[in-house]
Amino acid sequence: MDSHMHSLPHPRLRSQLHSNLRSNLRRLSFTLIPAAMLAAGACSGDRSANDTDAKATTIAFDSAHTLSAVTQVGAAPILALAPDGRHATAWVSAPGGGTDGRLHVLVARDGDTTQVLRELTDPLGPIEPHGEAPPKLAWSSRAGASPTLGALYVVGKVVPGRRFPASALRFVRSDDGGATWSAPVTVTDDTTKGVADGGDFGSHNFHALHAAPDGTFYVAWLDGRAGKSAVYMTHSSDGGATWATNVRVVPTTSALTEACPCCRTAIAADADGTVYLSWRAVIADTSAAPAAAPSAGAPSATAPAGEAHMHGAAATTQTIRDIVVARSTDHGATWSEPVRVHADNWIYDGCPHAGPSLAVDASKRLHVAWWTGKPGAAGVFYTQSSDRGVTFAPATPLGVAEASQPAHVQLAVAGTKANTTVFATWDDGTKRVPQVTLRVSRNGGASFDSATTVSAPGRSATFPVLMVDDAATALTIAWSEQTMEAASAAPARPNMKDPNATMPLPSVGNTQVMVRRAKLGGTGAAQTASTDDAFRPLQTGDQAPSYGVRLVAGAQQGDSLQVVEPGRVTLLNVWATWCTSCREEMADLDALYSRYHAQGLRVVAVSVDQGDATKVVRFTTREKLAMSIGHDPAGIVQRTFSVVGVPETYLIDGSGRVLWKTAGNIHGSLDGARTAIEQALARPVAMVR
Repeated sequence: MDSHMHSLPHPRLRSQLHSNLRSNLRRLSFTLIPAAMLAAGACSGDRSANDTDAKATTIAFDSAHTLSAVTQVGAAPILALAPDGRHATAWVSAPGGGTDGRLHVLVARDGDTTQVLRELTDPLGPIEPHGEAPPKLAWSSRAGASPTLGALYVVGKVVPGRRFPASALRFVRSDDGGATWSAPVTVTDDTTKGVADGGDFGSHNFHALHAAPDGTFYVAWLDGRAGKSAVYMTHSSDGGATWATNVRVVPTTSALTEACPCCRTAIAADADGTVYLSWRAVIADTSAAPAAAPSAGAPSATAPAGEAHMHGAAATTQTIRDIVVARSTDHGATWSEPVRVHADNWIYDGCPHAGPSLAVDASKRLHVAWWTGKPGAAGVFYTQSSDRGVTFAPATPLGVAEASQPAHVQLAVAGTKANTTVFATWDDGTKRVPQVTLRVSRNGGASFDSATTVSAPGRSATFPVLMVDDAATALTIAWSEQTMEAASAAPARPNMKDPNATMPLPSVGNTQVMVRRAKLGGTGAAQTASTDDAFRPLQTGDQAPSYGVRLVAGAQQGDSLQVVEPGRVTLLNVWATWCTSCREEMADLDALYSRYHAQGLRVVAVSVDQGDATKVVRFTTREKLAMSIGHDPAGIVQRTFSVVGVPETYLIDGSGRVLWKTAGNIHGSLDGARTAIEQALARPVAMVR
């Protein structure tokens, strides 16, 4: 193996890990009391056909174990099970929770106290700990070769003068169970103009890695090389040593060629060589009349090639963001036309950061799970296809309510053709504080047991992953976790009135990776869940929460602004530079500021870009925006206002009452915005408490 990919044994970490694992092997097994499927206010239709008689799975979990204790902090976990029973676990950490992301890979076997832990770094830069685009693991078993463990991850690069960081999609492999690793290779074959260090970097992210039954590695990702976000695919037949030419999955002539720019992709394959690929598509809403063309001076919908991280649809048409599946029978060289797995018809021109999950069982049935934010039917759904993705069964709601934060669902299937078990886990977005939830189907997905809460209450548990043995008797779930205090605490920021001050680079932070193992037993009676923690987005008429933000550009640069201020009317926008729908609406927001600020309207657009404010200020300067621009790299505004995705915009009066709200690009709602603003500004000051 090439030693360029640093593989560090860390004796101290290994010793501490062995101690932790030996302790963990002394099981503290108990039976979890399952939670009910629905939160308060759930849809009356949130029930599978046989759910009335569904019984709860009795699951003997061990106590939760902090896997990342050996590295102090960790995020973005992933799991993979080898055919010979070895299991690989990985997470991203950084010294002191800082910016130097490293991939930690642990390979072990049940009942064996010998484990292999390696820390992997990349010569191109830090490995990203993105929850929606985490590193991926897969075991490939090829005829005549020992199992190969592959790892896929993203390295980011800040490029001076560019709007977005460039990203390199990198792959490494181990043929000896994780003891040594190859030098990393780049699986993409395009080059971003103006980026140093050759063709490794471009606009590549939200990736998937899958090892097919024949041993082929498949990789998919969202790519902006042609401007709009699209799905690309490549494969390797030699254990990841070399990769085929990149293939655009959907041609530009297709109605579904554009992908939602920030939701992960998913891959699965059956024993006959059929490969399935799923993503969230951008679909024109033909039921609504197109909105007017963008106002003069609006930012372009198309960025230079390779700088599209990532693009949404043009603001002239409302768009639907539903899940689609395509299939290939020739190793990804050609693909079928994408098929919607279910007509959610979720109209949303923004970035939810929640992609689908796929699995194929022993009967070659395709299983799909996903989250939708459609008001009135928001949450996690499941379906399956028995005809290779041509048609899909009616959707089964797994955890649905009137409203839901983005949830990140993962599927696993196990068992025989005659007895297939389906597992689904997700971070329950129907609750204010997300908790890891598990539901199990003992009849191949026809009906599901009641939900079981896996993570501890009162802690923010997100981005779960799961692994199950072929017999469907042993289950492992890992996730990222923070205390609510840590999740809500704003990082210390320098005084941006100082012209020499700089913002810190993105860091792993104080997140921990938690893991639980379980044995699956019989069945028991379901119980009703508490409804006190239901997630509910702010609506018109609600009281806005207290929230303050430091302004980095625009009308009040350097000030701290409180959103609720007596006597003032404020238009609050939540956005990010990487969201095209957000960038497209900036001119409209600035026009509202120019038209009404003399009458007392404040317009503040709060960016949730991570890292320092450089790219936010650069965008504001280039677009000559006069409104106030805030920067909230910790995303506190999203949690405080129960934001589903970006962009979202709120009109708030001086008493803190929400007068008007829209989700997605404001362009199609400008008439309503102007009416609400004019009515608010016309009220006598005495009416504002």
